[in-house]
Amino acid sequence: MTKFKAVLAATAVVALAAGCSSAPPEPGTEYAEGGTFTIALPSDPGSLNPLNNSSSTSNWLFRFLYDQLVTRGDNGEILSGLATEWEFDGSDAVFTLSEAATCFDGSPITPSVIAKNFDYILDTDNPTTVIGSVLPNRNFTYDADDAAGTFSLHLEKPFSLLLSALSFMNIVCGDALDDPTSITDSSSGSGPFVLDSAVPNSQYVLSKREGYTWGTDGATNDALGFPDSVVFRIVDNETTAANLLISGEVNAAIVNGPDRARLEAAGVVQQTHINGGVVMSFSEMEGKVTAERDVRLALAMAFDRGAVATTVTQGVLPEAGTSISAAQPQVCDDSAAAAFIPKYDVEAAKGILDKAGWTVGSDGVRVKDGVRLSFTLSHSTATSGAAAAVELIADAWSKIGAEAIITPLAQADYSQKMFSTGDYDAIFQQLSNPFPSTLTGLLGGPFPPDGTNAGHVDNPVYKEKIAQAIASGENSGCQFWTEASAALFDQVDMIPLANWPTNWMIQGGEMDALGGRPIATSVRVLAQ
Repeated sequence: MTKFKAVLAATAVVALAAGCSSAPPEPGTEYAEGGTFTIALPSDPGSLNPLNNSSSTSNWLFRFLYDQLVTRGDNGEILSGLATEWEFDGSDAVFTLSEAATCFDGSPITPSVIAKNFDYILDTDNPTTVIGSVLPNRNFTYDADDAAGTFSLHLEKPFSLLLSALSFMNIVCGDALDDPTSITDSSSGSGPFVLDSAVPNSQYVLSKREGYTWGTDGATNDALGFPDSVVFRIVDNETTAANLLISGEVNAAIVNGPDRARLEAAGVVQQTHINGGVVMSFSEMEGKVTAERDVRLALAMAFDRGAVATTVTQGVLPEAGTSISAAQPQVCDDSAAAAFIPKYDVEAAKGILDKAGWTVGSDGVRVKDGVRLSFTLSHSTATSGAAAAVELIADAWSKIGAEAIITPLAQADYSQKMFSTGDYDAIFQQLSNPFPSTLTGLLGGPFPPDGTNAGHVDNPVYKEKIAQAIASGENSGCQFWTEASAALFDQVDMIPLANWPTNWMIQGGEMDALGGRPIATSVRVLAQ
């Protein structure tokens, strides 16, 4: 059994890039005593139940309120979280918990607390995004030994990415453990902040809790410049966010578009991260025109992915995407699967539809058996550049006789359709999945209400390959993950369009990020 240890020293000093807060300031840096650090979110986080919400913006908020068993560093290495030591052999993991960690209410984080989180996700009556994004299925057991301070997780089959995956599972504690769905306008975690107030689609106000000492490799929240409060302010327009940065009303915001130039000229600091990718997914639910592979194939061949990448990233990352899990640090380089992505060929796309029996009608839209090739093309309004990109795609599809009805969605509606109702045909997605296993529930799991495979994707080769990948040794599964991606591309279940940049612009303070996700203990307020 391979054993990993993270020995916590009281005076540990770790670089911010690894997710810690104890690095010394740059010479001459002057920090404020307390103060407020304001972060602009491009969309409302939605549900505040961390066991049933895995959207990007919700995870940014949750990182300030909750801890995880283990965390990851900037090179993908596994670092401490609530656990200070761990053993893992591929299917069995034992975590020794920090004796210092407490919930926001002062109650200790014991192995029994961890077990109650797994009680929740194991219960099939509870909706949860943990299954399929963190854990591949519910085929596991667990033990809590409060006397020894250890929590043990036993998987029915090996899962090589378990430790990396657990770094994305937020641990609930306190009274909310009895019913995590009750967390609607409050938090119940062990993180460095607590939630004071929540006004959906407006702002979320957090305050620093005292005595937080168990962050990644000993990170604390008492360093000079650490804010007394953090405000997450919903700002769904990049130009507005840029204006707020320049006026000093906001300290950090994502700006990928043309407003970057004036922010740079104003001295605003820029950090660019690849936190995922942009993909096109199709619903394969019975009755949908996109359930037909020939339709999906023709649609994928009808537009230039490079042009779409340039448009959606607004020139930041203009190359067409090659991976469905492009976030850095990348666990598995599956770029070889890109050979199976349908090639851009408009005439060939028309030929595929002709052969499949889709004839061009009098209005230019194809028809087959009385059904028009007309469908929705959805996108989240939180993805900057998406509106222009889907216009480009819809125009390309019209040239092969397909009518796309563009449907912008607020983030909450988008998440519900994507993971629950499946009420879409083609959907333009920005995914922040950090490694391939986080998509197995979405693309290979059971259909709702039993799972999150709302698109009703049923790809036997994909399922076979992910089973082989999951069962492989810790460093030997990449070949199978690559073959799993190739199976998705071959059946046109999901097609990568672009790498997705999270371009943080920061002024009046400091904040580091990992894969674009803010690191709570890295936040500082500068003296004015």
